[in-house]
Amino acid sequence: MHSVLLYIFIRCNGMLIYTCNYYCQIMHTLKLVMIGPTESGKTTIANFLAEATEISYDYRPTQGVRILEFEINDIEVNNERISRDLELWDCSGSHKFKNCWSAIRKDVDGVILVYNAKMQDSSKKLKEYYDYFVSGAKLGPNCCVIFFFDPDNTTSSVSKIISSSFSNVSHVKCNVDDGGDKLKTDFRLFLSALIIKLHEDKEEKLIMSDNILFAK
Repeated sequence: MHSVLLYIFIRCNGMLIYTCNYYCQIMHTLKLVMIGPTESGKTTIANFLAEATEISYDYRPTQGVRILEFEINDIEVNNERISRDLELWDCSGSHKFKNCWSAIRKDVDGVILVYNAKMQDSSKKLKEYYDYFVSGAKLGPNCCVIFFFDPDNTTSSVSKIISSSFSNVSHVKCNVDDGGDKLKTDFRLFLSALIIKLHEDKEEKLIMSDNILFAK
């Protein structure tokens, strides 16, 4: 969130005795990066969440990145229901596009990692994406969610191997057909936690700036 700060100072005999600020939040579009190994189901999930097109399971690899812009309603934040504009960057996990990653990561607010049961070395690959897009962007685990895509409902739960490697990251099983409503609910829960975290970070920076001002 971008912020506009208006400071008011009251001085008495040259001494600063009171200060306050008006904090105006300007809701910017949330930028989310979705990335995972090739053929993990990223584009299917992205299309479903954005309601962009009819869902197709025909595999067509994403060439670098594609950006979906849409609005999500009914996000619960501090007991209120809000709407938020999103940019969902559906990114190829192929290393041949790795030179694009720094541009894709710029100004990212949240990260969605995707894998499926057919992936080999999923934990190792997801850790690479996490280190680059989450840790590298100085985001915390609350700014990330892992989607285990299981279109055929072949497993009853998420991978314990993946879960143990990312113990502080939300990890959910998803399916766009039978479990589509649950996927949308889980996505809104992630957005809720993300928005709250971004707001808390902004408030912390504001308090720090106020303390610096008083120190002067």
